[in-house]
Amino acid sequence: MIKREAEPIQALDPRLEEIDCPVGGKSFYDGTTGLLFRHPRHYDEARGGILAETMGLGKTLICLAVVLATKGHWPQIPPEYSVNQQSTRSEVGSLVQMAAVAANRERIPWKGYLSQDLDRCRTALEQNAITYIIPPPETRRSRRPTTVSPGKTIRTCAATLIVVPPNLISHWKTEIAAHVEKDAFNILYLDDGEAIWTPLTSNLLLYDIILMSKTRLVEEMLSCSFNSPLEDFHFLRIIVDEGHNFSTFGRTNNAVSALAKLRVERRWIVSGTPSAGLLGVEASTAIQETLEGTVDNDSRLIRDILEDRRSSGFEIASNINVRKSALQQELKDLEKLGSISMDFLNLKPWSNKRGNDAASWKQYIMPADGKRKPKSLASVLESLVVRHRIEDIEKDIKLPPLHNRTVYLEPAWHDKLSLNLFILNLAVNAVTSERVDQDYMFNFKNRASLNQLVTNLRHSGFYWTGFTKDEVTKSIDVSRKYMEHKMLSGKSEHESGELREGDFNFLLRAIQVGENILATPSWVAFSAAHELGLYIEDFPDDAREAWSLCQDEPSYPLIMGASQVTRAQHHVDTHLYASDPASGLAALGKSTMEKLWQSLQSEISKSEEELDHDHHQRSPMIKKRSPQKSKSVLISTSIQKPVTMNKRTISRVKANSSTRKHSTANSNEATLKDKNYAAEEQKKVSKPPALKSAMKSALKKPPVDSIDSSSVLSKTRLSGTASAKLSYLLDRVISLHASEKILIFYEGDNIAYYVAQALELLGIQYLIYTGSLSAERKSAYIATFNATETFRILLMDVHQAAHGLHIAAASRVFFVNPVWQPAVEAQAIKRAHRIGQTKPVYVETLVLKDTLEDQMLKRRKNMTVQEHHKAEK
Repeated sequence: MIKREAEPIQALDPRLEEIDCPVGGKSFYDGTTGLLFRHPRHYDEARGGILAETMGLGKTLICLAVVLATKGHWPQIPPEYSVNQQSTRSEVGSLVQMAAVAANRERIPWKGYLSQDLDRCRTALEQNAITYIIPPPETRRSRRPTTVSPGKTIRTCAATLIVVPPNLISHWKTEIAAHVEKDAFNILYLDDGEAIWTPLTSNLLLYDIILMSKTRLVEEMLSCSFNSPLEDFHFLRIIVDEGHNFSTFGRTNNAVSALAKLRVERRWIVSGTPSAGLLGVEASTAIQETLEGTVDNDSRLIRDILEDRRSSGFEIASNINVRKSALQQELKDLEKLGSISMDFLNLKPWSNKRGNDAASWKQYIMPADGKRKPKSLASVLESLVVRHRIEDIEKDIKLPPLHNRTVYLEPAWHDKLSLNLFILNLAVNAVTSERVDQDYMFNFKNRASLNQLVTNLRHSGFYWTGFTKDEVTKSIDVSRKYMEHKMLSGKSEHESGELREGDFNFLLRAIQVGENILATPSWVAFSAAHELGLYIEDFPDDAREAWSLCQDEPSYPLIMGASQVTRAQHHVDTHLYASDPASGLAALGKSTMEKLWQSLQSEISKSEEELDHDHHQRSPMIKKRSPQKSKSVLISTSIQKPVTMNKRTISRVKANSSTRKHSTANSNEATLKDKNYAAEEQKKVSKPPALKSAMKSALKKPPVDSIDSSSVLSKTRLSGTASAKLSYLLDRVISLHASEKILIFYEGDNIAYYVAQALELLGIQYLIYTGSLSAERKSAYIATFNATETFRILLMDVHQAAHGLHIAAASRVFFVNPVWQPAVEAQAIKRAHRIGQTKPVYVETLVLKDTLEDQMLKRRKNMTVQEHHKAEK
């Protein structure tokens, strides 16, 4: 990087190809224009480029090393402004002043040599920094007298500007504190969340690094109320972390406009993924499943993956649709690379202006008629990208082993019910819409709704309460009426004869599934209350009926909602040292459940009133559907986004709570019980402790590990949940959290809420890293999780994990649902498996066996990169 900055080489114009001349010697051929040149054209390479180092292998440290190695170096005056820039003193300067000017003119890096006691010399050097003048723009001639502007004076500055996403400010601060000696740098931090004014022009010269957020840069440079002092300097270097987000093509955005106003000699983009299609092979090695009992060799893995990519290339060439998708993705990647090359790095000849040998990126680089132009592109990539080879890295750095496996779980009873409801929904919609027009879910006009439905279907693999009893009932009624209508009429608009046998069986099966669901009291209760179902063993007999979520009859084990268990837990906590902690539990349960059902009934009544109002206000232009065209009402529910039930992102469990001892027997066999309705689910799971205190006693008695054995609560246990994945996850957390920190990736805020509820009950502290957090809160959560032992679990939205976060404190990684984009999954894994990690990293992806997500995961493993890009559209 330093060599590219200090001594950019003269490279052959990438438009030209060196060929043998028929009369001897060499000629240079432009294959696009057909011109042949006897002499070559050369251009200086960019003073900078793209640092595309492998994820997790120290791009931040590489940048800091470059800054430290060039500390105090000064930028050159741009050639176009270097003529007639010699200033004349009004009087003879002192020897110190003349020496300072001479040292700065020769760009001597004096900052590294002057000790702190030479204040006079340092002050003279700072005050006599080299400047140059940008002449004012030419004005049209006028007979009227005009004032001639003196031009803008620009001061050279040895500082490096580092621009980072707002959530990575704390990461850079941490890395600087950990790896750089205390007084090595004088650093100015400018964050958008801090009310710090940019120092005056004279004071900015004191800093070696100006570290600022992307948001602050935009506000600083594009503000209409003042001119930023940053505009008065010509900086040595700018480093843009995760700089691929700054690139555009054929258009501008605020970030690009802000960067364009800066004057910088050396420019670097830092990104392991400069564009979606330019991914290193580590994206594939990170998600490669590790065979049990083996540790895969990275070099062998890389060879296998590259061979697979070559093989898939032949498949793409023979598949017209895939080839078209691959070409579209390649066009986007090249447009992004062109934006970085021209707008940010000022790479010649692509950034040349008209009349100055301008080169068209689209003409020379972009594929035409499906054919690539590899020679020009290879030349550009070689001149821009800096990246170590895997084998070179392994000579100096050896990361701990990465173990990745998929855990296949038997679906719990309620998992099956939720998934069957979605299938019922789609089946009824397909048959009753007769698969035509916009009523059909798979009609092209319903793309947005279908995408949301698929998202909800994925989320239902964890837990789902989005359907109601009334909606299932209406769907069954629609199916029956449609069948009766078809049997009576014997034909439809699109085919003569009776209802096709396959469709008839579809509806029969849908009706049967719906009736089975409605006959399951626990499903009805979970759906009505929108609660996470928990199974409690040995709950006090006198309080069972009061706390049961199933109103008809209390089951065994007792079915309760997570919110109600939390309420009961709190009651026991506050009465732990009473003679009978269970006293008053039944009365509390009765009042709690009465309030719950009253609240739900009030919500139902309010919803019905709103529906009646909408019905009366409906335009007469909207016609009622005929009976044969009635569609399943469930379709509207399945395409709605789930309501986020709670916005709290930090555990309420106190750090000084008493230690909870958990049995970890059979932790790998976690499945949920529901003895009344699913005999196949009756597998043993590890048992958390009895309901007991998570608080210090008001009487300040020493904490105890369990309730007295004589209490009726001494045997009360949480035996499982209504989600197979959550039960398995809790077993793993119980067995691992004392010795290892855990990173749990999720999709959908409701999933995070359900996991958080369960962790609260276990007394395990957690943090939730979600997109709704402010940048300051995000940074604080990452720093807290890495630095303290208090929080053992970090719940993270998987789509928030792809921007350079350092979470090496975690050595266990769980994906509660499969991730469909391999690049997103690899980025998430690399948050933990990176430099600074000292333990082996174990990754587990939870999948419900023999379900739709199981089939989708198998399909994903056999898809090419191009097919993935097409599927994401």
